[in-house]
Amino acid sequence: MATGTSHSSQQPIDTYTRLAHLLHSPAPDRTALLDRLYEELLTRESRAYAAGWTDALTEAGRGRGGRP
Repeated sequence: MATGTSHSSQQPIDTYTRLAHLLHSPAPDRTALLDRLYEELLTRESRAYAAGWTDALTEAGRGRGGRP
């Protein structure tokens, strides 16, 4: 199963459009489709997790009189 994240230089697209593209693009079999969806989920989850930590660290810094 694919567990890495892909890095692309293309413009970011919304979740619905990306998932629709994955579901409508040809996949050799069900396993390949599930691998694609799983990788997309991991990518989005990683970005959301990182953004949450960035926000939390920023807020913590503000609370202690740190940088804005």
